[in-house]
Amino acid sequence: MFAITLYWVELSPWSSTELAKFNNGYGTFDMKSYDVHTVYKVLAQMKPEGFTIYERYFIGDYLFILALGILQILILLHAFSWSKSRLLRLFIISIPVARGLCDILENSLLLNVLLTYPQKHEHMVTISSKATFMKLHLITLWLILFLFGFVVKRIKPLRNLKISSKK
Repeated sequence: MFAITLYWVELSPWSSTELAKFNNGYGTFDMKSYDVHTVYKVLAQMKPEGFTIYERYFIGDYLFILALGILQILILLHAFSWSKSRLLRLFIISIPVARGLCDILENSLLLNVLLTYPQKHEHMVTISSKATFMKLHLITLWLILFLFGFVVKRIKPLRNLKISSKK
């Protein structure tokens, strides 16, 4: 599922790459820093085909959010398989879930802005931008957690080996 949704948002006829052909190379607002001025400038310059592509992009991106969340959770659970702590497992699962919720908020607000354009919803864009900012920081936190879990998982067997060789 992840590969299909990744294809949809990155390489399909409804991808950010395809959208960029209709909005002077900007693509989607996803994974970028943006503000009210930027959003309405991009939308004002976007060709009509771009609006259709962007709407279809969001369908794939909602599915991508789900697929990425599942993948992130599975990877973290594997990286932290050395821990038996339920509290730690709950914490590591909460990071991809929070990232997904921020992504859903971002998409929903931007989709509303897109569908009601040229009407302006400056507060929605501002909230969406903050959700994007949080999403990006949660992705960074996920990566740090993954690296930590992976390193500890690799070091633990070495520590056990050293302890048993001393006996």
